[in-house]
Amino acid sequence: MNTGRHYDRKQLRAMKRLAALAFVLALAAAPLAALDNFRTIDYPDATATRVASINDAGDMAGLYIDAGNKTHGYLLKQGKFTSIDFPGAGYTYAMGINNGGDIAGFYGGADNVDHGYLYSGGQFTKIDVPGAGYTAAYGLNAQGEVVGHTQFPGELMKGFLWTKGQYSTYTYPEPNKMACGFAINNSGDITGHWQDAAGTIRGYVLRRGRFVSFEFPGAKGTMTNVGSISSFGDVVGPYTASDGKTYGFLYSRGTFTTIAVPGAAMTYARGMNNSNDIVGFYQDSASKTHGFIGRASRPAPGRLLTVDDDGADCPNSLRTIQEAVAQAPAGATILVCPGTYHHTVEIAGRAKDGLKLIAMGGLSDVVLQGDYTERDGFHLKDVNNVLIRGFTVRDFGNLATTATVWGDGKQIFLENAHYNTIEFNQLIDGDMQGIMLMDSGHNLVQHNANFVERGNLADCGIHVQGAQSVENEFLLNLLAGNQMAGIMLSGAGSGNHIAGNSILSNGRFGITNSGTNGTLIEGNRISYNGGPRGATPYPAAVVGLGRGISVTGSDGVVVFDNRVRGNSEVDIFWDKAGSNTFDSNACDSSSPAGACGPSTQK
Repeated sequence: MNTGRHYDRKQLRAMKRLAALAFVLALAAAPLAALDNFRTIDYPDATATRVASINDAGDMAGLYIDAGNKTHGYLLKQGKFTSIDFPGAGYTYAMGINNGGDIAGFYGGADNVDHGYLYSGGQFTKIDVPGAGYTAAYGLNAQGEVVGHTQFPGELMKGFLWTKGQYSTYTYPEPNKMACGFAINNSGDITGHWQDAAGTIRGYVLRRGRFVSFEFPGAKGTMTNVGSISSFGDVVGPYTASDGKTYGFLYSRGTFTTIAVPGAAMTYARGMNNSNDIVGFYQDSASKTHGFIGRASRPAPGRLLTVDDDGADCPNSLRTIQEAVAQAPAGATILVCPGTYHHTVEIAGRAKDGLKLIAMGGLSDVVLQGDYTERDGFHLKDVNNVLIRGFTVRDFGNLATTATVWGDGKQIFLENAHYNTIEFNQLIDGDMQGIMLMDSGHNLVQHNANFVERGNLADCGIHVQGAQSVENEFLLNLLAGNQMAGIMLSGAGSGNHIAGNSILSNGRFGITNSGTNGTLIEGNRISYNGGPRGATPYPAAVVGLGRGISVTGSDGVVVFDNRVRGNSEVDIFWDKAGSNTFDSNACDSSSPAGACGPSTQK
């Protein structure tokens, strides 16, 4: 047993993991949006003007700098400017406006510390998060909910939500990450940006407690920000391109478009309304800043398809997911509206490369429902760069599991399918795999939940097989209640990475790595795997015996920094074949002794 530290590969994988966690929503270069009805906005006699937001009536809020270099907020309503200044403030910013004409922003005095405010009915209400060093309010919705960001002494920036005098704060759900809030729509969706340890800024949408992170395709890697979100979920903001310049973007119906004022040194998109009017500011060749308003064109027809099982949520849509897949060209986006859908969805052949299938609405709103007469839910075959996000897939398979015969069903099946992303899905009661990869490499499988509610099923949460199944990433998944294993690698290729997963209360194995070389297993929680139970072809000798991590017939496997406890047979098992590394795991039992690693040695 090798307990030395050889983690060059781990360091490389860590960088890869950081890139994977901020998912790029579109891979192709984004087209340039033409802004119809474009016009420049300049506050009279100002040295600089910015437009920050616009409501559905066309009223705009923003800021301007006067000849004395003082910053003021303003309201532009029916062609008339009104200056907005918090009483006694040294500077005032007006950042968000709702359909009622209320304005949110921030101000500061001689101490240059930001304080938030709500301006409603001609009256200012101060917004300061208790105990924070500063508070900057940026956006609000029709319900008067205000969002922005704040910072407590010695801490990174956090987003905040203010509702009628009540405060709550939030951070991006990764360690040591800052988060800023910029806008909130009438559904309560919050947008902003977060920053990783490398300094890269990415946008996010926080919807019903769940973050979706993204960056503009082709961005330089320094900034993708989200400035506003409409009631339809369209977002705008700025990004830094590979040429080092700042441009605006619109993300609408699955497609990014670039917003650039012709001849401008920079374009910063900041706000939008539900009529697709976009506002922001740009810098001319003389370095003077002007506000602007324009209307961006929607994505070109044919690149976006919508599906609705009954037409109630998304009128004029296709009725089945398979129909949309059949019509979609490579790289198209298919938005699936809330409902229950039936039958296997086949995505096959290179003509379907780059399809993005995205479930709309909240968790469990879009269900692909089997009846145990069809083997697979989603079947990706001979296809690359496909996205499957946000679906509940359940009850596919053949209910064949008995004391002598295994079942044969996959909720999501990748067969000779590479560079795909499977994320934020629920896989329930399959017979017998939740997610199956056969000869499929370089895929990202993250933030999925696989669990079994029916006691007579012998499920395996994630199963990887075949020599071409190399360099896959399995990150931050939840796997519970599976009779066979949470994650099973059996005769797979090298370089697979299993990290940050919660694998609880399964049967025979939490993670089993059999006949598979070069796997990195790190940072997982693997507990209470209690052995097979009920009717399965497992021999009677192993009933009730669960292994947390099992490594057999494999070489070059690294098992590092996992929490593996409470498993009924043994926490970590190794058959002593090959040269493998077990280090710094928190476990109570291992075979052979010492496989838990130095951190558990007395």
